[in-house]
Amino acid sequence: MPELRALVEAVFIEQVEEFTACAAFRRLECGGASTEDYHRFLANLVRTHSRSPQLIAFLYSLAPPDAAEEILHNLLEELGIEEESGESHPAMLEDLAAAAGLSPVLAVLERLAANDLRDIVSAPLMYRTLKEVGLAAMCEIVAFEFMLSRCASRIERALEAHLGLPPEALRWFRHHAEVDIAHAEQGLEHIDTYVRYYGLTHDDARGIVGLTLRENVFVTRYFDQASPVTPRSPDR
Repeated sequence: MPELRALVEAVFIEQVEEFTACAAFRRLECGGASTEDYHRFLANLVRTHSRSPQLIAFLYSLAPPDAAEEILHNLLEELGIEEESGESHPAMLEDLAAAAGLSPVLAVLERLAANDLRDIVSAPLMYRTLKEVGLAAMCEIVAFEFMLSRCASRIERALEAHLGLPPEALRWFRHHAEVDIAHAEQGLEHIDTYVRYYGLTHDDARGIVGLTLRENVFVTRYFDQASPVTPRSPDR
């Protein structure tokens, strides 16, 4: 379904442009944000991505045969098994949090991330079947890969310049700026493969994509969540 791929890619581009044009991102990039704003952004980023291996494992469990190998490779990268350093992506996020002074709230952020995952699993299903849930999950995960392939380097430069974080602490961004170029391209193919393999109609697939990305997921996850940046901040 070439038209579906074009639709999904157009939505991704629109959301990335909206994300980079929003006031919070502009302040982050130009140095106009407060130190607490930078810390809040990083706390939200850690909260958003610390459970990525589990989410990608869910995609792998539903992957069509033609997409399974590439999704498995992505999962093994997240776990550090196919990384030269042997370091998992959650471990990179822990180092990033430590360098930014967020170690005192890291356990809280991880607990919030676990709660977010539990909420996703426990919430009433918006769709009729598991194949539709899987497509919605794939759309959101690929959306983040698409965005990071275009924005991770910009964010890395901003955090180094304006928060003073050393390059070693920012390797999570550097890694995603590199590998997510291929992951985003593969992900667009996987969405198309998934829809064809499970026999979803174009209208159903289009509706799921629209519902999943009805809000800007990057703004919502990185700027709108109320994640703590000090041990005294309210917990959930």
